[in-house]
Amino acid sequence: MQKLGLTGASKHQSDDQMKGISAVLLDGEQVFVDNGAIHAKSRVETGIKFVEDKDAVPNPRYIAGLWVTLKRTDKGMGYNGAMPFELWIDAEAKLGYKKLSEQVNHMDKAVRGQVDVSRYSPEIVAKFGTFLKTFRADLWENAPETFKAAFADAADS
Repeated sequence: MQKLGLTGASKHQSDDQMKGISAVLLDGEQVFVDNGAIHAKSRVETGIKFVEDKDAVPNPRYIAGLWVTLKRTDKGMGYNGAMPFELWIDAEAKLGYKKLSEQVNHMDKAVRGQVDVSRYSPEIVAKFGTFLKTFRADLWENAPETFKAAFADAADS
């Protein structure tokens, strides 16, 4: 399994499965890969103190995330797993909220090839789907039909 490879090689010393995961973030209208999210060091998390209560974040900005994994098949490398995660960030107050245990569980599910984007609105799913389809067309083409079906609206646009 490989990362999407945009932020450099993994610095993991062990051969663990988590090094095959990438993070795609949707912040407003901007969709981008930020593998720093794997270790809570994405550009939106830098300098943010995370609290246990979302209500303690004064003016939270919603950021939708997607853990994405790749898998090599006889057709070549393709997308394989996709699971959601969410962040609420107030950059001015330097506070944020996230469900860390859920993030870890969803990372594991993505590594295992599960795909579930049902938490997100059709608009968010379409933005992620359009990004994944156009970011690397070869990865989209080599993805299993179950993966593509989860982003059907984006695939048809």
